[in-house]
Amino acid sequence: MLILQIGERPLRRDQDSRDLEGRGFHRETTETLEEAISFIELYDFDIILADLDIKGTPGPDMIREIRTVSNIPIIGITTSIDPRTKILALDMGADDVLTQLCGVEELLARVRAVVRRRFGHVDSKLRCGRLELSLVVHEAKVDDVPLRLGPKEYLLLEFLILKRGSPVSKTACMTHLYGTDEYPEAKTIDVVLCRLRKRLAPYGLSDMIESVWGYGFKLRDPGGNVALPRVPVATTAVRRRLLATA
Repeated sequence: MLILQIGERPLRRDQDSRDLEGRGFHRETTETLEEAISFIELYDFDIILADLDIKGTPGPDMIREIRTVSNIPIIGITTSIDPRTKILALDMGADDVLTQLCGVEELLARVRAVVRRRFGHVDSKLRCGRLELSLVVHEAKVDDVPLRLGPKEYLLLEFLILKRGSPVSKTACMTHLYGTDEYPEAKTIDVVLCRLRKRLAPYGLSDMIESVWGYGFKLRDPGGNVALPRVPVATTAVRRRLLATA
């Protein structure tokens, strides 16, 4: 996932970036709202962590300004114990507000929750046909059988499943896998995709990932993902009687 952090909080140390990358997160940091807006216009971030106590821009105003240009999920971070701070941030468009004392594990759990809900996934296990991915342990399965994937192969599959059914650009895939600082060669994403398709081939799923000519890729759900609820017989009978008497 690609994170934009505005201000110093909640992650300050250099070690935080290394820890995040080990968990499949890449982070870009900015010090001002203006710089953040510039980044938002350039990159497809999955979520924004906004320091609501940053100097120069009140937290609610920051969120309101971001909402004028983007619908990227926002988690606000504050040291204030005044509930009005959280209320204002939420009313201005924040998806969640945490205190600075929130631990890293809780923060990342909330990041996963907000991001998955954005794309219509109900829990941390993402499902697409016979595929299942766990955002928590970075594990993929096909028909409950573990699927062996390299780190980049997993991240690409995670990104495609999160945005299941929607085309994603090669540029967005690259930033999801490598962050915004140093891109490898553009053809690298094609190499990762080729390896991923080979991993899926023994299960008959190599064609799940479609190439969108001149743009990028799209994940196809071959078996459907959500079963529609069955209508009780009694309810159907009642409806028929109502229609007959109408």
